[in-house]
Parts: sequence; structure tokens; C-alpha cells
Amino acid sequence: MTGKKIVIVDVIKAAACIMIFLYHCNTILPGEWKFITIFGQDLGNNLFFMVSGFTLAYSIKRSGWREFGSWYLKRLKRILPMTALAYALTWVRGYYSFSDPAQLFAVFIYPTLYWFITAILIFYILLFIVGKLTDIRVQGLLLILLAGTYTALAGRQERLYVIGFFSMLTGYVVMTILEKRREFSGEKKRVPLLCIIFFLSVAVFIIAENMEVSKLSGAMILTGMTGTGVSALIAGYILNDELSGWFADKKRLTGFIRYLGGMALPLYLVQCFCSGYIGFYIGLHVNFPLSFLVNFVVVWSAGTTLYFLNSLLMQKGR
Repeated sequence: MTGKKIVIVDVIKAAACIMIFLYHCNTILPGEWKFITIFGQDLGNNLFFMVSGFTLAYSIKRSGWREFGSWYLKRLKRILPMTALAYALTWVRGYYSFSDPAQLFAVFIYPTLYWFITAILIFYILLFIVGKLTDIRVQGLLLILLAGTYTALAGRQERLYVIGFFSMLTGYVVMTILEKRREFSGEKKRVPLLCIIFFLSVAVFIIAENMEVSKLSGAMILTGMTGTGVSALIAGYILNDELSGWFADKKRLTGFIRYLGGMALPLYLVQCFCSGYIGFYIGLHVNFPLSFLVNFVVVWSAGTTLYFLNSLLMQKGR
């Protein structure tokens, strides 16, 4: 494992952030415009899961069992302070309230309903265990099992957990394979093919998202999402030196892309807690498309505020 910086990771995170943001804007979009939200829940969320598995492979490989506590605590520190801060701010403002202590447990400890924050914290534990206890062949078999389970579940709520961990483990497996085969033969010839796979996968995904939820559309969503993420990660890994060189003198662009990727969690929190309320209120008082722009400014401003507040908390905690 080299632990080198892979530029495509920041690019994918930025793209996924925009997808998730648009998905949560569906409360202020008229019916004929809701097609722009199609990527959010499945492709946007799971690209993040895939990138997480991809980037965590290095740290899991070099961490022993006794280091799990510090490894996991490092990730908790990145996520829970911002989540708690978002809950506090939105509770004070009146956008969110707790009906009983069990709701707090569901949000911060274990997701009884699908919830991105707690789900990813559970996935971290599972990925560490799978990564340390199994080899690449067992992990491949587990991916096949997860894919079959996801397809069989069709429209049931549990499929979101399955596809989430499937995505994270896929990213982990891709990075493991790439690091074992650092020397590519004819690598320049592979990239156009991966680009073709990428665009075909996006097309498959769009078609599947417009179908009724069924085993067929579930299989197509899984294929489209996996093909999109894997082809982008592999092509980006192969061309990493060229991409790094291209971004080298574009400091502002690089900073903006990293900012977008870092905004994913604060925007998710803001939108889950108050965007529905904000979007509904704006939709009643402002006509589309101005309502979309107003919602964009309000939610993005709130997310940016949360982002910088959390950055200050992280700096003070060092």
C-alpha cells in the first residue's frame, strides 16, 4: 500500500455531493423537473460509500486489531461532532424535535430506519472486520452474496443497507486489487474502454431509476451504480499522475473541489433536518425556478456555516 493521494477521489466526492444536494431539493421542484433528483439517493450516496471503502483500504491494511479503537475514534471525531451540532442548531430553531430517547439512539448509535450517518459508522466496523479476517476471494464472494440479496429485496427498505455496504466493500476490493497490480500493461488503452463503461453504466442507471422498483430494475441500478463508480476509480487511478499534473497549477479549482466534497456531510445534515420545511415554505411563497435558487442559497449557506463551525471544533480538539 502506498497511501498516495488519488485525485479522482476528490472529484467523485464533489460530484456525489451535488447529486445528494439536488436529490434533497425535490420538495421545491415541480413534477416535470423532478428528473434532476434521480441520482441522489442511489448513485450519490453510494458513490460516497464506494470512495470511503477505496480510501480506507490503506489504513485498514496497516492497522492491527489493537489499533481498531484509535482507528474508529478518528472517524467518529470527524462525523459525530458535526451531527450533534446540526441537531442542536435545528432543535433550537424548531425544525426538528425528539419524541423520545429512543430516537436519539437511532440517530447516533444504531439506525432502526435507514440513516446515512449511523449506517456509515456501522459499515466502518464491518469493513474493518471483513478486511482483516478475509482475503480477496472471500470478499468477492461476499460481494456476490450482497448483490443477490439487494436484487431479491427489490423495493424493501433493507436494500439501502445492503447496497450501502456493497458499495463500500466494492471500493475496498478495487483499491486492494489495484495496489496489488501497480504495473499495468497497456494502461493507456484501458482508459477509453473504462470511459465507455462509465457512460453506458450511467445510461443503465437512468433507465433503471425510471422503472418501477422490481428485481429487474434493482439489478440494473446495482449494475449502473457499480459500473459508474468502479470505472471512474480505476481510470482515475491509472491516470493519477496526469490528473495530479493537470490540477497542480489550479489551486483554486482544487480547493473548490475539495470544499464540495467536504460539504457533503453538512449539507446532508441540514437538508435532512430542515430542508423539507424550508423547501415547502419557499415553494408556497416563491414561484419556480426562483424558489430553487432561494432554496439553494439558504441550504448551502446553512451547510457552509456548519462546515466551518465543525472545522473550528476539529482544530480546537487537536
